[in-house]
Amino acid sequence: MSIKFNNLEDPSIVYGALKLFPQFVHNHIFYRNVYSMGLENIPEDGAVIFAPNHQNALMDALIIMSIKSWQPVFMARADIFAGHFVRRLLFFMKILPIFRMRDGKESLKQNEAVFEKAVEVLRKRRYLVIYPEASHKGIRKLRPLKKGITRIAFMAEEASNYTLDVKIVPVGINYQDYYEFRTDVLINFGKPISVREYRAQYEENPQKANHELVQRVTEELSSLIIDIRDTENYDNFETARTIYAPIIVRKEGKIVNNFQNQLLAGRKVVEIMDDMKANSPEQFETLNSYLRKYREGLSAANLPDWIIRRRFKLTGVLLRTLILMVLSPLALFGFVNNFIPYFSPFLLTNRVKDRNFHSSLRFALYVFLFPIWYTVLIVLLCKYLDPWWLRIVYMLAVPATGIFSHHFYDYLKRVGAMWRLLFNKGRHAYLKLSVLRQKIVEIFVPSNRL
Repeated sequence: MSIKFNNLEDPSIVYGALKLFPQFVHNHIFYRNVYSMGLENIPEDGAVIFAPNHQNALMDALIIMSIKSWQPVFMARADIFAGHFVRRLLFFMKILPIFRMRDGKESLKQNEAVFEKAVEVLRKRRYLVIYPEASHKGIRKLRPLKKGITRIAFMAEEASNYTLDVKIVPVGINYQDYYEFRTDVLINFGKPISVREYRAQYEENPQKANHELVQRVTEELSSLIIDIRDTENYDNFETARTIYAPIIVRKEGKIVNNFQNQLLAGRKVVEIMDDMKANSPEQFETLNSYLRKYREGLSAANLPDWIIRRRFKLTGVLLRTLILMVLSPLALFGFVNNFIPYFSPFLLTNRVKDRNFHSSLRFALYVFLFPIWYTVLIVLLCKYLDPWWLRIVYMLAVPATGIFSHHFYDYLKRVGAMWRLLFNKGRHAYLKLSVLRQKIVEIFVPSNRL
């Protein structure tokens, strides 16, 4: 790979203008809500390295890019820089490559030029984003951090004789769902860590200083996300979080369907289970057994957890079904008129085997298809639909009904689950699930666990 970075770190008017549309799609269309915490922790001046967790491929970069009107420089794995056009595009997007052993031993030599460029970015007091996990995976767990981030930080400080005061800001990115459209996402900026604090230690023993700084970043970053460290029982932790986090939110008198509240409560559930595993192993094993059976029972009955905890009457389900029938023409209108930009990306990305890339590919397709489809639609309306005011009403209705049709489909699935519940309510499987869920809740209930 021929590396010619030029001055990609410098602010670009063209880049700033072109990112406005993807930013709008990210914040208002692709995600239902984009929450942010800790923005006050971002240093306004100085050399800053952001250290986010990496769970959702390109989406992890997009939320950082979209949360403010800034132009940070990103570092990403070198294998995505395939081909001259892609390489130039990624450089334009202010992305630097990091070479790994899997890219070939000879390729590692190019990291020196990359690291020097990263140091230059910091010396110009631009924001630099490095994903210290070095790879992405859609799980609520912080994987071991690599030392590249601290190596660059110390290189920058050495090059300036420790006058830069480089700061590393841990960034926790939390997704309600890694794959679904119109869900919530939260980005949480931690307090900055001054690299200069480790100067004496680095001058005495660079390896130890790198290790301790990585450990510091690890601890701070872990506190900003849901970090399920028990890999063996990961699915049980996730099931417990689904069941008990809403209960914690209600006990605290907060809004249950607020993702920020769910996230904080989810962290408490993980802490409770970690504490139980360490101090009450027998109770932890009992809970694990219940959670495993409950999860398998839900899968076998094709029912979500929320429907087991709620009570439904036939009249209520019938009313919901009637509402769906009344609104179905509007949903059909939205589906037909938005099939290409909203729904075809799902069909295309479902063919991709690595599910971790689904959201990123869908987002890219949305950004590409939206302007093309709506331009075509405007041309067709101008040619075939009169009067002019009806064209305007039609065009205003199209994007809104597209989102409506998506939520209509979700609600349709929920009502379908209610009907399955009514038909299964008297059966042994449903009763067993209700009993199991109650046992799980009772284990969490004691006040000493909250």
